[in-house]
Amino acid sequence: MTGESISLQPTIEVRSPQSHAALVVLRGEHDLYSADQLRQTIDMSLSGCDHLIIDLSSAEFIDSTVIGVLVQSMKKASGVGRKFSVVLGTSPFVERALEVSGVLPLLNVMPTVERALAA
Repeated sequence: MTGESISLQPTIEVRSPQSHAALVVLRGEHDLYSADQLRQTIDMSLSGCDHLIIDLSSAEFIDSTVIGVLVQSMKKASGVGRKFSVVLGTSPFVERALEVSGVLPLLNVMPTVERALAA
C-alpha cells in the first residue's frame, strides 16, 4: 500500500477544542460506506455539545450520502438549539459537491476551525 492510498481511507475523529464544542474531523474519501459511522458519530457528539463543527479540510471526497448526513445533522442541531458549522479545506471537489447540491449556503461555512469557534 502506498502512502497516497492510505490517505484516502475514510477516517472520522472527534475532538473537543473548547468546552461545549465538538469537532468532527473527516479525512480521506467519504461515501455510502462511511455515512452511517459519520451519522452515529455526529449524533453522539451533538448530544454533548453546544456547538458542532464538521471539519472537511482534510476530506478528499464526499458523495451525496455524506452531504445528506451533513444536512440532516445541521437540521438536528438547529432543532435542539445548537450551533452548527462546517470548515472547508483546499479540496475543490468537496466544495464543488456542496455547491452543486445546493446546500453550501445552508451549512454555515467557516474558513477555519478557529473562526468557527469564535463565531
